[in-house]
Amino acid sequence: MKELVEKIKKDVDYMEKTHVNDPKIDVLLDEIEKILLQDLKNTINVLNELDIVSIEWICSRFEKMSYSFNSHDFIDCLEGLIQKFSPEINGFKDEVLEAKKIMEH
Repeated sequence: MKELVEKIKKDVDYMEKTHVNDPKIDVLLDEIEKILLQDLKNTINVLNELDIVSIEWICSRFEKMSYSFNSHDFIDCLEGLIQKFSPEINGFKDEVLEAKKIMEH
């Protein structure tokens, strides 16, 4: 798990320093998503270890992850992240709401 947290932080550091339209950003986000989708428990542990900048970069994938996991534990984790980072949260609150809608259907 620690290696994955470090990989995500390294990737996010790259994304923070590059141009927003750099095509490598999507490649990195796809990689992160693919790895996170492998195991729900590991994903929850990793998300809980990440900083707010990392969460805000990967939150665009929460809806798809919610659909794939179909797990209340995943939604509980996302809600916990909102609590953990309030009031500093910027963009990911809406992404969490979208992920929750998936579970309601």
